[in-house]
Amino acid sequence: HDVAVNLSIEHYLLQKSHPESTILFLYANKPCIVIGRNQNPWLEVNHALVKNSTALVGLPGQPGHDGGLERDKVKVIRRRSGGGTVFHDLGNLNFSVICPSAEFHRDKYAEMVVRAIRKTNPRARVNERHDIVLDPGPLLDKNEHPDPQDTHKTPYAFGRGPLVPLKVSGSAYKLVKQRALHHGTCLVNSPNISGISQYLRSPARPFLKARGVESVRSPITNISNQTFENPSLTTQGLQWQISEAFVQMNQLVSTDMYISLGSSSPVAGLQETDECASGLLDDHLLQIPEIATGLKELEVADFQGNDMVVSARVYLKIKSGVIISSKISTSKHVDIASSERVEFDSVLKEKRVMDIDTFRDLMEKASLPGLQDDARRVSGWLDLMLGKEPGSKLHEPGRV
Repeated sequence: HDVAVNLSIEHYLLQKSHPESTILFLYANKPCIVIGRNQNPWLEVNHALVKNSTALVGLPGQPGHDGGLERDKVKVIRRRSGGGTVFHDLGNLNFSVICPSAEFHRDKYAEMVVRAIRKTNPRARVNERHDIVLDPGPLLDKNEHPDPQDTHKTPYAFGRGPLVPLKVSGSAYKLVKQRALHHGTCLVNSPNISGISQYLRSPARPFLKARGVESVRSPITNISNQTFENPSLTTQGLQWQISEAFVQMNQLVSTDMYISLGSSSPVAGLQETDECASGLLDDHLLQIPEIATGLKELEVADFQGNDMVVSARVYLKIKSGVIISSKISTSKHVDIASSERVEFDSVLKEKRVMDIDTFRDLMEKASLPGLQDDARRVSGWLDLMLGKEPGSKLHEPGRV
């Protein structure tokens, strides 16, 4: 249930599996935030909350959960595919399909997962963004029911306000020569569902201008939401439903097939004649050099405030996580403000943001007699925005 291990296995399968094979890989992770390859973590994550709180690992009875209300720190990691930022815990099942690039289509395997979900929740469908949503409204008149095989429509109403579709799965993709990866989330019964949006809401967002792809926020729910038809669905249950849908789609004999990764073959157990495979992975994965190397590439260090001074001006130019230049002042007087900018820049320039314990301690090194109080308020605000000191606690649910 280690996100770095699972993403490294996934990448290994993408690189090393036979170019004509199609692989289904299902896994769940302990609490973590996974950001897309082209995203800015300061825009996407509440690092103060990550640093100063814990999340529920999962619900009793879930695989990898030993009962009780176990909590753990939230890990932050960057994946190799694009897409938006997502939150994982053991109540979220991740699906990954690796297939020949010629067979890749953004909706193909989302539709497969919808067919699996519909075995217990008929409200699921693929929307125009290739996400999986649940239509929350009442059942439509029978003459308005779509074809039951249509995975893009349901017999339930949806619209705005209380009828807005609720997202349960988002996807990301990676295409390489001859191979394609489609992986996605499935919020089955996350115990953190009401607080996920707080982790994915950066307090620095209104103040940052940065390159990168921003996440599109949507209202979310669990597939097993008690207000719907299937409160008993578990990640184990959905795992089997997706496996069965994969078997049916690819006309396999059964799901009793195993992928065994070993040193004697890129994917020993996936022979060149195998078109599809589904099953379990062996325990010795970390002995495979490519997977061990992949682990070292993935982890993103966590980053981690006070009211701003009304007259304050704060500008940081950051490149590759290093402060290239700064323009910070607190005074209304031009000459004093100019001196402040020079002094603050002298202590901030060329510092790596992730290596700064707190901006407060660093900026106090600037020689600014009589302005320490205002400087502390500005540096405290920076600590809050960039996750250097305790921040907000979980409260209301929202959009992610």
